[in-house]
This record gives sequence, C-alpha cells and structure tokens, in this order.
Amino acid sequence: MLLHVLILYREKIMRNQHLSSSPSFREQCIKDHVNTTSWTFASPPIRNKDISINTALFWRDRLIEAGMILSMALYYIVANPRVTLNRFLHLSFLSSLSHLNPLFSLPFLLVFAILCWYRLPFAVALLPFSLPYYLIQKVVFSYHGRDFAFSLVEVTLTVCLVVALLQLTFKRRDWPYWLSWSDLRDRIGPFLWPILIFFAAAAFSIVIAYAHTTALRSFHEEVLAPLLFLVLALACLRTRSDLTRLLAALLGSALVISLMAIVQYLFFKNTLVLESDGIRRVHTVYGSANSIGLLLDYTFPLGLAWLLMCRSWRMRLIAAAVCLPLLLALYLSQSHGAWIAITVAGLFIIALNIRNRKLLLIGGLAIVIGLLVLIVAFPATFDFIFQGHTNASGVSTLSRRLYLWESAWNMIRDYPWFGVGMDNWLCYYSNNPICNAHKLHYWVVNYPPNKATDTGLRDEPTLSHPHNIFLHVWASMGIFGLLAFITVLILFYRLFVRILYRLRYALFEQREQLRWMTVGVGAAMLAGLVQGLGDSAFLEQDLAFCFWMLVTALMLIRVLSSTSWHSQKGIPWDELPTRKFSVVKS
Repeated sequence: MLLHVLILYREKIMRNQHLSSSPSFREQCIKDHVNTTSWTFASPPIRNKDISINTALFWRDRLIEAGMILSMALYYIVANPRVTLNRFLHLSFLSSLSHLNPLFSLPFLLVFAILCWYRLPFAVALLPFSLPYYLIQKVVFSYHGRDFAFSLVEVTLTVCLVVALLQLTFKRRDWPYWLSWSDLRDRIGPFLWPILIFFAAAAFSIVIAYAHTTALRSFHEEVLAPLLFLVLALACLRTRSDLTRLLAALLGSALVISLMAIVQYLFFKNTLVLESDGIRRVHTVYGSANSIGLLLDYTFPLGLAWLLMCRSWRMRLIAAAVCLPLLLALYLSQSHGAWIAITVAGLFIIALNIRNRKLLLIGGLAIVIGLLVLIVAFPATFDFIFQGHTNASGVSTLSRRLYLWESAWNMIRDYPWFGVGMDNWLCYYSNNPICNAHKLHYWVVNYPPNKATDTGLRDEPTLSHPHNIFLHVWASMGIFGLLAFITVLILFYRLFVRILYRLRYALFEQREQLRWMTVGVGAAMLAGLVQGLGDSAFLEQDLAFCFWMLVTALMLIRVLSSTSWHSQKGIPWDELPTRKFSVVKS
C-alpha cells in the first residue's frame, strides 16, 4: 500500500509541474484528436488552481484502498480458527480474533463490498494482496454439517464478480466498464483461441480424472478463477494508474511475505523445521520455502526493473528500499532455483537496458566467460547450488528431480492425449495414503535399471507434482493443454517485443514508465519459467494467478501504448493508427 502511494504521489507532483509549464492540457488533447476518457491520472490534472482539489482526491483514493485491504484482512482473520493452525501465525491476539463468532466477520465483508461498488477497478487491481494465503482457507458457510472453505483470493474475486454483475444488471450499457464483444476481442487478441483450448483441456481433465472432486477443485482454483480475473481486469482496468496499482499490488504482496520471512527468522526460529541437510528455511504462511522463491520469481523482477530503469534517483532509492527485504527473504528461503531464476531475470533486465549492441555482445561474452571461470576455479559453488539439499541417504535435489522427470515421462507415455486429470498426479505416481488409482503398478522410478543406488524418491511418496512446469501441464491436461500453454507463452513474448519496439519509437510522456513496466513483466515471466523447469511454477493457486496477471498486465500495456497486434508495412511504429484507447502525446 505504501509502495503504491509513493509511486502515485510522485506521478501527481510531476503532472502538476508539467501543467504549470504547458499552455492548456485540454486544448492539446483536442488538437491531437485524442480520447482522454481512457487515460486518467493518479490525480486529475486540469488547471493549477485545482491542485488542492486533486490532492484531496488523491488521498481519498488512497484511503479507499487502505479500507479495502484492511476490511478484507479483518474478514479473513476474524472467526477463522485455521489461521492459528499455522505455527508462525499462532499469536495470542490472532487467536482471540480467530475464535470469535462468525457473525462478527460479516460487517467487514460488507464494508469491502460497498467500497468495491464505488471503486471496482481498485478492488480488482488490489487482488494480488490476497494471493499468498490460499493454504489457510476460511469456512464461508456450512450445509448439512459440511463446511465449505475458500481461500482469501476466492472470496475477494467472488465479491468483485458479484458487484460487477449487479452493476451490469442495473446499468446495462451505461455501466462505465462496458465492453462490446469487438472491444473485448480486440483486447484479448490472438490469445483468445489458445486460452479457450487450454480452458477446454483443463475442463475435460475432470471427466477422465480418477479423483473427480480433486480435479474439479483444482480446475476451479488454478484455471477458472484466474481466467475470470483476466476477463474482469481487461474490462475494469482502463488507465495507467490502474496498471500501476496492479503491479504495485503484486510487488506489495511479495513485500509483505518477505517481511514475514525476516520476522520469522529473527523472532520465531522455533517455527523453522530443521531439514535433513541441517539448514532451517523460512516458509511463513506456505508449507515450503520454495513457495516463497516462486512468488518472488513473479514479483521481484518488477522491483529490479523499477530500480534499474527508473530515471529519478529519488524513486531509485525507494525501489532499493523495497527490493532489499525481497532480496533478504530470497536468501533466507535457500531456494537455489529461485536464485538462478532471479539472476537470469536480472541479466535480462540489464541486457534490455543496454542500447549499444556492441557493448551488449561484449558484456554477454564477459558474463559467460566469468561463469565458466567461476565454475572451474570454485567448483564448490556449483556443487552448493546444484547438488545441495540432500536427503538422509545423501541424494541431492537435482538427482531426485532427474528421476522424477523420468517418472513423469513414463506416466505421460501411457496418457499422452488427455493426461491423468488435474491434481491427479499422486493417484498414478506412487503407493500413498492420499490417492491410489493403481494397486499393483505405479510410475515412480525407485530403482533405476543397471544401477544399485536408490533414486531417493521412496522418501517422498507424496510429491504432488513432477517439478517441471511443462511436464506438469502435460500430465494434468494432456498434449492439447500443453500446446495451448506453450502458444500463450509464445504470444506473450511476441507481444512483449512489439511493445518494446513501439515504446522505442513512440513519442509520448509516459513512454519510459511503460517501458520499465513492460521489461519488469517480461522478466518476471522469464524468472517463473526458469524456476519452472525444476519446480511447480504454474499449477498452484497463487502462481496461476500470478501467471495470468502478468499476461493481463502486458495486454493493458499494449492498449495504453497503442501497440497494434499486427505489423503494418510501410507505417512507422510511432504513426500506427490508434483506436478507442489512445495515449496523449506530449
């Protein structure tokens, strides 16, 4: 929240300074034939005499944002005993709140709904703050003695959807966020068909799954809900401040978890589990320290891009203050995969920040040579990263992953077309008490052929995924889901390149800000994919939301930068025709 305030307050000051030196903002808009209704600022800049009014409106919006975050946090904690089941959150004041009567939590939900009614884009953009707590669900209602529990992000998204549907019902075409099918189709662009195929493959996996209820829950949490958010965000988020709020919320959610990790390490070491290799790793509200690293993959590069590409030294100091706790939490997580992923993302940002191709080539060769020298001179560093986290038998994480991927490939060869169903991996992987579809045959590789050593997989019979993003999607929803997922990634980076070219040659005031946002979004997706090669970086509730939020952010940047989906030969990038959503040129 504080991060978002600092970003928007700086934009407000710069906008007011620009207005004091420009003849007329509205006259310039009319002169350029620009539709300004889709481009609002953090504080509406009209005339110098309205600066005080703009300041009041600015802080009123910040108060509404704080009210939304606080009301949903209190609704989630009050009358939710599951909060204190987490050892890190087992505090006295939380315990007293969590054991209150459930009726005491309803007023907070009502407050959030009212605020959402008046500022629906705020609620949609701030949804990332609710992502990390999906493992600690709250019982929303009971029916015939059965409790129905949902995560904080599910409750928040449901309220936003209900409010949007009510507004649409009462206002119809007067709804300020109304989009015709052609407008929505233009916003989604070529992503439409791969998204529909991915959705269909995931839905069909429920039919062929051994554990139908598990597959249905996974489909709802990891596919349906994130895609509903994508559609709602494309309809409601129209302005640059909405985009800033969404990315600031993503970065803010990681900042909250990072501060929790630091507090846990300093003051709650008794909650840290001593692992087989003798280290203690922070986990906060997650069940695994790697989950912190995966969340930072999708968020930390946003802060790095802000730090390295922002021109203002004041904002760079703020970005450094934000990135420092994230960097410390990254170290405390001891997630080697996240270390590699963030390093790759950092190099990616630096490379895009170098305009001189010769310097870029020389720098790239220097980095490669430096890494080779480091590996040769200090082989212990290589062993620490790639051969660390050994189990009681002395088998490293990397070695176990190789055999785990072999197990996944054996399973995929028997179910290549439609997979085994979402979250049904365990039913076919090993003999375990959670889900057991085969009493005599499993696909786990316990003893590799022609080798006397154990693979180490017997020590973890309840591994819930194959620790590879592509194998995970293929095993869960088949080849059609995998091809659709790969297509989304190809379209993502195709659009990423087109936006960078557009911002390179376009001439408008907010070009540099949109550029670092674009680079940060692309680097965050790259970090998620890099660690996804050795971990589950997609089909988890918070990570699925993060993935589609980055896709949504890139679509919004395309609209705000007036980037065309398709190239038009003979027309310079800065003269491409703009449609409904245009950008004010300075």
